[in-house]
Amino acid sequence: MAEVGSYLYLSQKDATRAQIMFDYNDYTACGRFCEQSVEKSLKAYIELHGDASDARLMSLHKPRRLYERCCQLGLQSLDTSILATLSALSDYYFDTNYPGNAYFELTKEQAEQALAVMAQVNELVYACIETNGN
Repeated sequence: MAEVGSYLYLSQKDATRAQIMFDYNDYTACGRFCEQSVEKSLKAYIELHGDASDARLMSLHKPRRLYERCCQLGLQSLDTSILATLSALSDYYFDTNYPGNAYFELTKEQAEQALAVMAQVNELVYACIETNGN
């Protein structure tokens, strides 16, 4: 259970960092922190409601896959329009972080969308965890 609180704490820190990076016009860093925040909040939910079969999933950096597992575990589904952004967040983590053919930098619009989805997902997860008394 201690890990649930740790995941949520770090998720909130990353959400704050994402907003700071956006405010400083570093949209690429904003997107990476959005990905990290969402990933950690979803992992908190899985930690609370999942089982031993989720061990491999907990090592992935795939927000959409984590979100889908959370929904299987009872998390209320959000509008399906966020699924594309959740998929893109994986690219924001990997492709903006390492040089190579896939490298790119985020636009302001992409960062705004990442912030909006991060807020939606985190709000839902935090509310569900709080409702369960954790």
